[in-house]
Amino acid sequence: MPEMNYAKKLRGWSLSDAADSGQLLEVTCQFCRRTHRYFPHDLLKLTENVSLDRMASRFHCQRCDRSDYMIVKVVQLWGSEYGKLEVRRLVKVTTLKKPIWEDGVL
Repeated sequence: MPEMNYAKKLRGWSLSDAADSGQLLEVTCQFCRRTHRYFPHDLLKLTENVSLDRMASRFHCQRCDRSDYMIVKVVQLWGSEYGKLEVRRLVKVTTLKKPIWEDGVL
């Protein structure tokens, strides 16, 4: 039997579904081969609840500065991986204030 397209599997699964199931999201840049893992509940603080097939377009690689080579996989945690698997955690969110000026006549 042929393998199902992985993006079709992710279409029916959202960030909140992955967070409720205790899964991780593994984001990989296929250009420079850098991989990071994220908790879905951390990503829910930054974005709305979207399906996982759309999550790859929201990431940008910090090393090669590209966004068109990003892929997202769902990882189920096993007991032997606790304490060994590297995961990125959200520490804080900062807001940048940028003034916008307009020239007018007095």
